[in-house]
Amino acid sequence: MIYKVNIITSYNELYEVDFKRYEYPNLMELIIDNGFDDIGECLGRGLCGTCHVKIMSGAMEDTLDKTEKLTLKKTYNIDTNSRLACQIMLNEKINNMTFKIITDNT
Repeated sequence: MIYKVNIITSYNELYEVDFKRYEYPNLMELIIDNGFDDIGECLGRGLCGTCHVKIMSGAMEDTLDKTEKLTLKKTYNIDTNSRLACQIMLNEKINNMTFKIITDNT
């Protein structure tokens, strides 16, 4: 089955991206592979916060693990809808959701 996710880049450009379940290990890899932004300095371990995204539409039912919580506390410009893209799995739960990539200047 094909799902879709909307990505708003750090330049406020909106892209709709189709994906298959678990096509990539996580949302961060999908963002990188499509060339939207250069994120993920820690290579998806949830330690650096450079893959910070904000949920713009939809809701995540998954709870944040301890590492993600600690990393987000150190990350710039967080709010209650903040997540790390490296911790978001590509599955049916994120179908039709919109994520905005957050950098120091957005």
